Amino acid sequence: MVKGVNKTVIEVNDTGSKVFDRIVFYVSPTCGGLSSKSLNRAIKNFTFQIDERAGRGYTSLRQRHLTRRRITIASIASAIVATAIIAIVLIL
Repeated sequence: MVKGVNKTVIEVNDTGSKVFDRIVFYVSPTCGGLSSKSLNRAIKNFTFQIDERAGRGYTSLRQRHLTRRRITIASIASAIVATAIIAIVLIL
């Protein structure tokens, strides 16, 4: 079965993106009459937003990992200090 015979397809081989090597856009029939300048502007905005979101995602994932590690270390340290205080109180 063949679908989308009247579709406009734009293939971007050099995206300038850290995330994507190649992107294929299928332009809807209602926007097929747009100028190439308008389509290029839309494509550049799309890829830039994806890179921005991906960069934030990786950073926040790393930050969450570091935060969990810091919380774990702080919990262990406070448990050790609490145990030492209880031991000193019991000895005295």
